[in-house]
Amino acid sequence: THSRIMDPNDPLFSMFGHLSEKDADAVAKANSFKETPQRLNAEVQYNYTFPKQQLFIVAGLTYQKDKPRGYGINLVDSFRRIYITQYGAVMQIEKKLPWELRLIGAARFDNHSNFGNFLSPKLGLVKAIGNGNFRVTWGRAYSMPSILYQYASTAGFFFGNGEGITYIPNEANVNDESSYKTTTPLHPEQVNTWEVGYKGSFFERLNVDVSYFNGVSKNFFTPSISVLGRAIKVGDADVSHNPFFHGQVDNSGVLRGASFSTIFNFGEVKVYGIDAGVNYQFNNNVNFAIKYSWLGSDISDGPIENDANDDKWVTDDEKSLNSPRNSFIASLNFDNLVKQKAFIKIAARYVEKYDFHSGSQISTKAGEGSWGYILKPDGTKYFKNFNYGPLGGFTVDLRTGYRINDMVSFTVGVTNLFDAKVREFAGSSYIRRLYQAEVRINVPNKNKQTQNL
Repeated sequence: THSRIMDPNDPLFSMFGHLSEKDADAVAKANSFKETPQRLNAEVQYNYTFPKQQLFIVAGLTYQKDKPRGYGINLVDSFRRIYITQYGAVMQIEKKLPWELRLIGAARFDNHSNFGNFLSPKLGLVKAIGNGNFRVTWGRAYSMPSILYQYASTAGFFFGNGEGITYIPNEANVNDESSYKTTTPLHPEQVNTWEVGYKGSFFERLNVDVSYFNGVSKNFFTPSISVLGRAIKVGDADVSHNPFFHGQVDNSGVLRGASFSTIFNFGEVKVYGIDAGVNYQFNNNVNFAIKYSWLGSDISDGPIENDANDDKWVTDDEKSLNSPRNSFIASLNFDNLVKQKAFIKIAARYVEKYDFHSGSQISTKAGEGSWGYILKPDGTKYFKNFNYGPLGGFTVDLRTGYRINDMVSFTVGVTNLFDAKVREFAGSSYIRRLYQAEVRINVPNKNKQTQNL
């Protein structure tokens, strides 16, 4: 109901009201594609325990060769093949120390054909306390941009930024090549994380696992961010024929109303949080468990360093955490009922409602029920897709089953028992009540094992 604007006077009519022949061809092409990717993986691992030294060692080598193939539809591989090679080596040691301490150390070396060499160390110290363990760990890891983040050419509005995107900015003359800009190519994300935690049991029935983490991400990958202009090249691949929102050029050759989306790096983002889990076994039949998570970040402060697309202002896209601050899952389990043949599980899940921004998608509380937009510093609006409201909510699931005999059992379940209106993805419909039923037949084989049908 919100995909077409019928009023020619509506400011969104030029983008959503009708499709030109070129745009219609782009949409049709994006919705019919062929892919024949190939991947080769190899791994070798060795481990050995030195009892006298109380030392345990693990070492390994890995190799991966990716050969994506999108035929120029979803990837910029019309005139060239894309090849990505990665290999690495890893070693981990665990050493028992006095005073019931255990030291864990690991290091991984990786080589990526597009980004070079990387070393990822990790250190951990574990101390036995009562019926549990207290731990402190530090690690540094890298995340490489995905193939799509590097080479995508999707539906004419999302492009990969692995080699930089050359584009004509809005308000520039399309014939003046000196006004063209190129995005900064992606770099691998580096994450340094500290964690402090405790895992143990009390009173023989209560199990607890609590941890606090604090991480700093450098070159953090953004969600999909809009760039106001017309993309003409992804690396050296010509995409000038492809952009969907290609804008309008006036009689003076000035471009207006064009846009595309891509992925950028932030300078630095801090993320911190708490994860806590409690499990209590009342008896052999009844168990209660709850898991809680809290997440925080300085990304919402919106410093100018987070101007990822270098347009001199920090938009909501560039300062949105896109994750809930608070969430929990609680479950009550009844096992071994009715002559130890039946079970019942009741689970409740709460995700605090949160705003979401990514490319043309927007889901916020403030703009619910209207067309989304970005407000520019000069007061003008850059429109996005329709805003259906924030993501998250509260749901209850129910699942029960009965084992008739050693061969036959059945299970029935209801997801979102009370039919709550919960939206989990921007632009998607509500996740409504869902019924499930399953019959399982275990057929014994000659080796006294079973096969599930």
